[in-house]
Amino acid sequence: MGGRKEKGLQIERAPWWETKPPSGSTPTTTRWMVAREGEGRLEPLCVRAGLSKVLPVFSFEEEAQMFLHLGGYEQSGWRARESCAGELVSVLMGPCLEVEGVALDPLPEMLENGTIELVAVGRRRFMRQLLEGGASSLVVQARRF
Repeated sequence: MGGRKEKGLQIERAPWWETKPPSGSTPTTTRWMVAREGEGRLEPLCVRAGLSKVLPVFSFEEEAQMFLHLGGYEQSGWRARESCAGELVSVLMGPCLEVEGVALDPLPEMLENGTIELVAVGRRRFMRQLLEGGASSLVVQARRF
């Protein structure tokens, strides 16, 4: 760390409540989830986090694809699906009503080692952020369900 100071590098982080998207950009609420067609309707992938179920949601298609590939879900018909805020809220209020949280950009190994809760947020808080249009500024806090 002394090397950084000698080179004149100074790294400061603003508190999360002071961060804003760059001027001119609009926060996006487009996310990616993993789903498959099941009996004529959408079947979202819900995973276990301890005794609770969570819905994995991804910021980018590539993250969802990596989750599918590394987790071995591709062979079972699961696919990455682009989802707007409205669809995610509908999924959480419909087929995923029993889900207690949303895992943001999880890795498959987090399911095995029990660390998925580190990237999880409560379902109500996630939906509230989506409906308020601030999903891109959602701050993940470690929590247990």
